[in-house]
Amino acid sequence: MYKNKRVMVFHLYNVVWYLFAPFLKIYLRNSKYVDLLERFSPSPKIRNPVWLHTCSVGEVNLVFPLIRLWKEYYPDKKLLLTTSTITGFEQAKKRYDSLCDEICFSPFDHPKVVKDFFNRVKPSLLILTETEIWPNIILRASRENVPVVIINGRLSDKAYGRYKNIKWIIKEVFEKIDFVYAQTEEYAGRFRSLGVSPDKVQVVGNMKYDSISTEVSPSIKNEIRMDLNIPNGDIVVVFGSMREGDEIVARLLWDYFKEKKKNLWLILVPRHPEKKDKILGVFEDENIFLRSESLEGIKKESRIVVVDTIGELVNFYSIATVAIIGGSWFPGVEGHNPLEPAGLGVVPVWGRYMRNFQESAEKLIAGGGAIQVDDYHELPNILERLLSSGEYIN
Repeated sequence: MYKNKRVMVFHLYNVVWYLFAPFLKIYLRNSKYVDLLERFSPSPKIRNPVWLHTCSVGEVNLVFPLIRLWKEYYPDKKLLLTTSTITGFEQAKKRYDSLCDEICFSPFDHPKVVKDFFNRVKPSLLILTETEIWPNIILRASRENVPVVIINGRLSDKAYGRYKNIKWIIKEVFEKIDFVYAQTEEYAGRFRSLGVSPDKVQVVGNMKYDSISTEVSPSIKNEIRMDLNIPNGDIVVVFGSMREGDEIVARLLWDYFKEKKKNLWLILVPRHPEKKDKILGVFEDENIFLRSESLEGIKKESRIVVVDTIGELVNFYSIATVAIIGGSWFPGVEGHNPLEPAGLGVVPVWGRYMRNFQESAEKLIAGGGAIQVDDYHELPNILERLLSSGEYIN
């Protein structure tokens, strides 16, 4: 009975894709996301590659050690890198153009799009990152006898709860996964409970530890300071990977410090550059330096900088006195990678919502290398004490 119901639900899932696709195309064609239309018909020229799929910028950066080692040990094996977002694609082209045989957008999980992609590319192996569980892609890979491997596997509380509620449907998809390299034993247990064979799940730790930069060249640091006119010795607060709502926290900080500390600079880096308008709106009564590739920079006399570029966050962290972690101040996102600033010797400060990086957060707190602030209204006072004492600085 469950099997018949499962077939019916998957059929309904595919029907929704067929019905929804024309409207999605219309929306994309008339939006700033027009480049994502390529996901309906990605057409890489490469054949029989290892297909490595990432979602966005974070996962693109994550796979650097894997790509480097793969090309070192398997130079004759073709490697196709796909990504789901425009920012991820831009970062992939910037970072891996010479390392990967081809880079393109991933196919939408539309049944015909997926089938055409497999028929065209004929991958020899599919590697998915973290939480990229796409039913049609995984089931098609299984039908085509393409092994499916998940690296840096994790299932957040929210995702796991959702999958548990439809386990009788989704179990077939998880059963088709050939191997999972999980971040933690907790995540490993979740993959097993959803249908991955217990002997096909192994805990190997978080790959983000392997992809963390521990040094940025002095020339890059000097270039950034000169570009922004930041004197040596001034305080630099970098608010990285900002998500919806974080602009409120940033404004709170600025209103508190702008008169108290005339040598404090606030650098705001949205997770998605196209979302910068919300930040600009909150600071519309202030002069802003907009560092933008698209606009070649709008330079004003200001100690507030909004960054509208891709792949530079680590460089900005390298000149920071303190780093504020975006996506951690309100529920929904559950934080971003605190190891990026910490690896550079910069203290990260985050809010109460860091579930996606809980292991890293706990280790940094235990080692005295980070600060958690449960209520963002307390952040200005805590930051002032931190800057005054210098206890955590460098």
